[in-house]
Amino acid sequence: MDRNSEEFESMGICAIYREAYKVTVSWKKIFSHIAFTLILPLAIIFQVQIEISALLVIKFNQIIDEYQTGNSSYANILQAHISSEIIILYASKAICWIFICVLSLLSTSAVVYTIGCIYSAKDVTFKKVRGAVPKVWKRLVITFLWNLLIVLFIFSLAQIFTFKFDVKSTTGIIISEILMVFIFIPYLIGAMYISLVWYIASVTAILEDISGIAAMKKGKDLLQGKLWISFFTYITLQICYSGTLSVFSLLVVHGHGELLLVMFLHFGLVIQTIIYFVCKSHHKESIDKSSLADHLDGYHHGDYVPLSSNENAQPAGAFV
Repeated sequence: MDRNSEEFESMGICAIYREAYKVTVSWKKIFSHIAFTLILPLAIIFQVQIEISALLVIKFNQIIDEYQTGNSSYANILQAHISSEIIILYASKAICWIFICVLSLLSTSAVVYTIGCIYSAKDVTFKKVRGAVPKVWKRLVITFLWNLLIVLFIFSLAQIFTFKFDVKSTTGIIISEILMVFIFIPYLIGAMYISLVWYIASVTAILEDISGIAAMKKGKDLLQGKLWISFFTYITLQICYSGTLSVFSLLVVHGHGELLLVMFLHFGLVIQTIIYFVCKSHHKESIDKSSLADHLDGYHHGDYVPLSSNENAQPAGAFV
């Protein structure tokens, strides 16, 4: 698909959604392969994780109900009886999250690599994608670990401040609640901003010759000037995910739950990649097709071809 930098730079939210639809329809065969081999298993793991969470809630409610009815002795026996089941459920939940992370990174690698090939006018088949994904995935994992480290750091800071203002007096509780609101709002903003940086950095790690903290820094720089478009697109997708997951258990009975979730996950990855090109074009960091194609070829040959170091000096229409 031929797109120049001016077209990417002028894209708004609706134009990004239209472009994602056009790309998907034009290359539906290869995206169908990716969806069935990577994204569908991811949706199934999501379903399993939701069902495990529901079972945990049921187990805890059984114990709480017995305590509330005054039958504490039976509640203690019940708690001892199902404690091993709860441990198994928590372990299963942890395993599910590991699989979700792995499959999410693999799906991201496959979709971003495919779209990179499409926009660079490079021949792409599912066999080529399958061969490139293991090497692409390794670079993405490094960036993901840095993102996880930053998220844990922010979460730890929030927990420290929350613990510091946890007081028991009536006046102290009121002050504590007010302070926690002031802590929660910056934490929420920071967490969402880091998510947006990761949103762009994950694509950067695949389509450019950087990864890890360097990709995170590049993602932060690329967001400047297109932050609100990225934010509203991200929020819209998250609302769709949340809505889908909320009714997932109902739809899955009729066999439509997985299909709906697969669709949203796929479009989310396509839109994520398009936003990367929109941000690049906004900063006049155009990459010509041959440079991008050579870089993507490096995943097959084992040698990454660095993109042009003076890409900032290229004209805005260089991506042709």
